Amino acid sequence: MGASVAGVEGVFSADVNFASGLLTFEYDAAVDPRETVATLVRGTGHGVESLGEAAGGEAPPQTWWQRNRTTAAMAASGQLIATGWALGVVGAPEIASTVLYALAIVAGGLITWRRAWVSLKARMLDMNVLMTIAVIGAAAIGEWQEGATVIFLFALGGWLESRSLERTRRSIRDLLAFEPELARVVRAGAEVLVPPAEVLLGETLVVRPGERVALDGIIAVGASALDEAPITGESVPVDKAEGDRVFAGSLNTSGLLQVEVTALAADSTLSRIIFLVEEAQAAKAPAQQLVDRFSRLYTPIVVWLAAGIATVPPIAAWVLGAEWGSFASWLYRALVLLVISCPCALVISTPVAIVSAITRASRDGVLVKGGAFLEVAAKVRAIAFDKTGTLTHGRPAVVEVVAENHHEFLALAASLEANSNHPLARAVVAYAEREGIATLAVSGFEELPGRGVGAMIANRHIRLVSPAFAAEIGDVREPLASRITLAEEAGRTVLVLLDEGLPLGYIAVADEVRATAASVMGALRSAGMQHLVMLTGDNERTAAAIAADAGLTESRARLLPGDKTTAIVELRERYGAVAMIGDGVNDAPALAAADLGIAMGAAGSDTAVETADVALMRDDLSALPGFFDLGRRTVANIRQNVALSIVVKLAVLVLAVFGRATLWMAVFADTGVALIVIANGLRLLKKR
Repeated sequence: MGASVAGVEGVFSADVNFASGLLTFEYDAAVDPRETVATLVRGTGHGVESLGEAAGGEAPPQTWWQRNRTTAAMAASGQLIATGWALGVVGAPEIASTVLYALAIVAGGLITWRRAWVSLKARMLDMNVLMTIAVIGAAAIGEWQEGATVIFLFALGGWLESRSLERTRRSIRDLLAFEPELARVVRAGAEVLVPPAEVLLGETLVVRPGERVALDGIIAVGASALDEAPITGESVPVDKAEGDRVFAGSLNTSGLLQVEVTALAADSTLSRIIFLVEEAQAAKAPAQQLVDRFSRLYTPIVVWLAAGIATVPPIAAWVLGAEWGSFASWLYRALVLLVISCPCALVISTPVAIVSAITRASRDGVLVKGGAFLEVAAKVRAIAFDKTGTLTHGRPAVVEVVAENHHEFLALAASLEANSNHPLARAVVAYAEREGIATLAVSGFEELPGRGVGAMIANRHIRLVSPAFAAEIGDVREPLASRITLAEEAGRTVLVLLDEGLPLGYIAVADEVRATAASVMGALRSAGMQHLVMLTGDNERTAAAIAADAGLTESRARLLPGDKTTAIVELRERYGAVAMIGDGVNDAPALAAADLGIAMGAAGSDTAVETADVALMRDDLSALPGFFDLGRRTVANIRQNVALSIVVKLAVLVLAVFGRATLWMAVFADTGVALIVIANGLRLLKKR
């Protein structure tokens, strides 16, 4: 079909992925051959649905016959064969059975004949052409029953195959189903329902409980819990409040929301996911390209072998006057070879596994940009992690408070920091708020760059400063001094509170390691990862502490972006394929240098989605072990499929050459094995 579409005037190139059911083609907009392409595709018996820039728009409404003709014709063919066989059993004239078998061939091959004609016009030898020749040949030598049975089995196999592949093709439609058809927009003070494509940036959406968010935006008014499973794969609703970002396709489970639109419908996160999944499913993995090259050689070789078997032995026997069997027997062997010459099972062995794996990954909140990256994931033995925002939350938080009077200490510290915009100050204030501690009035606030802050509170000179500055201006003694040293050695930032120069205690602030980090590293190590390293620009002490908490093998500190790229190259020399995981922004060079670049928290980052080969939509590492396991299972699945396809084909081919194979066996070697391969590939859809 790809060759037929490529031959249409105005089409530059075309590619068909039957596993995903996608036809992709580039065309000259001045000619616009989309309707011609759609007509051509429908002429082969396939339906056409538009996805984005699709050919010719939506298919017109179909009649009952158009929807069910394949099933009806196949059923009629089977009934005619059964009746013909029954007539033979009861001793009816042979002509009666022959007529029924002939009618069965016509009915069973209804779609096959049409597709064969299209292929012949495109000067292509596909399974439909080869099957047509085989059935006509079987009839020509009087094997009417076998010819009818073969075409029926071929039609049945194709029908089962299309039903099986429908499971993988359903993934795009499932995602599209999460896009609301109408958006509730506030215009001129009233709520109106309009298609999402007509909503402008900055407009306000109203999302009621039980409704899906129509476009990406930021909550302006309200709070609720949203089910973001279509975007992140997370089944637990996420609490959202004013200022939080929401995504198109998310389900509002409780409160009434007003959302300010920040992206047009075509640019929403869900639209990007759909586009990337479509693109990934259409892309050919290296294994598939290898199989395609083999198939292009295999089919013509076997066809020429069939032609040789049909002609050379009979002619040689006639010339030599030998008895080497009848012409019909040699022709039958050739017909068997023709049927097994089409590498259908082999060709579909890779794409069905790739499409199933990409679909499974997307359901788990992992966007894979192509089958090639699944193959790379199977080879990865070393993973490099960025620190900030990847292994850690990317925001400082209070992790320790040491003071005799906890309440007074926090009240004084928070009162000072409430007047500062420093990230550490925000962490202290947030901690005090969670503790329910109110701030006090301050006067004479002063910010000491690189040292801390100070002010007068209740006529007391209070300062919150670094340990080094506290040692200069205060009286920090044991055991407090030792505890401060231990906290700093653990990679924490320490702030000492002084009251008229006397220490009241200290606060330790750190960028917290994600709670799931250690368990994820353990799972990765159990899965065969040999080296897990953190690459960071932080100092050695902080890096070592975080690496220990996260369960990493190694940490490399004080690295500039260029140094991270160099580290990736070194790791590749030692371990082979290397994956790099980061946020896709400041570590973009390292992501690009790695064999596999993985961006985390991509649901909120356009840059991450564009930069990386794989994107984790959730701001969480927990999907990593499952993804690498999926990569290994995908490669193993492809190898199983390819091996089965080749072994069965070659076995039947050898049997055919020696006259030990039947047309039925040939159909099994092609369509039967294709069904087995599809069923095996579909196993990847299941969650482990």
